[in-house]
Amino acid sequence: MKTDLDTNDDSQADMEVAPPRLNHAFLEELGTEQISRRSFKKWERIMHSHGACVQEIWELRNTKLEKVTDVVIYPNSTEETERLVKLAVKHDVVLIPYGGGTNVTKSLLLNPDEQRMIVTVDTGRMNQIKWVDKENNMACVGAGMMGQDLERDLNKYGVCTGHEPDSSEFSTMGGWISTRASGMKKNTYGNIEDMLCNFTYVTPTGTYSKTQAWPRISNGPDLHHIVLGSEGNFGIITEATVRVRPVPQVKLYESMIFDNYEVGIKFMHAVSRTSSWPTSIRLVDNTQFQFGASLKPEENSKWNEFVDAAKKFYVTKIKGFDPNEMAACTMLFEGDETWARSAHKTICDLGKQFGGLIGGPENGMRGYLLTFLIAYTRDLAMQHNTLGESFELSCPWTKVSETTKRVRQ
Repeated sequence: MKTDLDTNDDSQADMEVAPPRLNHAFLEELGTEQISRRSFKKWERIMHSHGACVQEIWELRNTKLEKVTDVVIYPNSTEETERLVKLAVKHDVVLIPYGGGTNVTKSLLLNPDEQRMIVTVDTGRMNQIKWVDKENNMACVGAGMMGQDLERDLNKYGVCTGHEPDSSEFSTMGGWISTRASGMKKNTYGNIEDMLCNFTYVTPTGTYSKTQAWPRISNGPDLHHIVLGSEGNFGIITEATVRVRPVPQVKLYESMIFDNYEVGIKFMHAVSRTSSWPTSIRLVDNTQFQFGASLKPEENSKWNEFVDAAKKFYVTKIKGFDPNEMAACTMLFEGDETWARSAHKTICDLGKQFGGLIGGPENGMRGYLLTFLIAYTRDLAMQHNTLGESFELSCPWTKVSETTKRVRQ
């Protein structure tokens, strides 16, 4: 597949939107005093009526959304959210929770046949760290706090969550819980369900929260398992208590090159059997490898150009790697220095047993950060009449190779 960069398909400048359907009794009783803001503005309604999957972005750029929310309301607190939910029940109004708008399961697309007033509840004003308990390794966070803001502010206390999905630039704490999110550093820090200690959940039948933020219980069902992954169907998360850890002493990036993707899969399988899992590890096939290389900034130094050429000569001519077959693995080791350096050595030594060549920390960091660019490159390609989408799946090790081949087909 080739993309014609000379073809430029600019997004539309405007979009036709139906006027909001208003429930006047609801709006009158709600008033404007006990909420931070409400908006009927056209583009604010549009922004809150879609997620980030390719269908939604295509419609946003080229056609129109079938249904747009009628009003956007921004509560400041759990108490304001409780009042909002009670009034919605009383007046038969639809509520749609909204975090950062990065949802990719079409959960923000509205039913075009819905006749009731639709209110999008933007949690973005509930975006503060309420407290940090370093003794018990916990922090209480507003559900509307975005990932990058959360980590920056937690770092001031010397702690972090370590949760880093590729959407962390925009996604929120409440969104992570309601989508059962996984992060790129889950090998060290766990997924969101492993970090979650407690939350406040406002529903039409009441507000639910544990009396204590205990890490787990030995009976069930656990309220966590009802809310995690519920995609906003049962209620609105307003705050959460999560596990935090000290800011890591070191971050070691690394990369390795393998003769081909099949060898890389065998290496990854071997890594899974060790006790030295990298904080993050990712194997990319040749197509992804070449794509990542194409995004490397142009060198202005003749010496650096010479070094890169020498490296390429060594890999392809001396070691005999085929540029159209070789695959790459990027790694991050994050934690206390003793563990990080020990795990780094263990995994690199293991990689060499599979004929892997050390690619260096710079390439490891570039490969790790490339994950954050996927959505941006997809949208850039769309501007040039090329559609693409990323998705995630899991399968047994014995099915990895075959699954990969079928995806390529």
